[in-house]
Amino acid sequence: MKKDLDIQIGHRIRMKREEQKISREKLAECVDISPQFLAQIELGRRGMSSATLYKICNALSASADYIVLGKEDENDLSSFNKMLSNLDPKYLIYAEDLLKTFILAVSK
Repeated sequence: MKKDLDIQIGHRIRMKREEQKISREKLAECVDISPQFLAQIELGRRGMSSATLYKICNALSASADYIVLGKEDENDLSSFNKMLSNLDPKYLIYAEDLLKTFILAVSK
């Protein structure tokens, strides 16, 4: 049971990291662990301390609920913020217009 949980947690960490186009080496550096240890966590072969989980959540702007349980807060806008922060500033006005149009369309 614990092994399955470790595999699921590791998979969610890897998915978040890859979504954000962060290398394993960069995330490991941010979390202050070795890339090899991070690889073991992502593969579900090793567990981690609560302190390491906390650092990973902060580095990936992910909730512990998502990493551990696979549940995202419906009101959590961090993924939108992350996408917009990675966007070239000259395109932000277009993203805003698209979002306004979408909200207007679904509100009717």
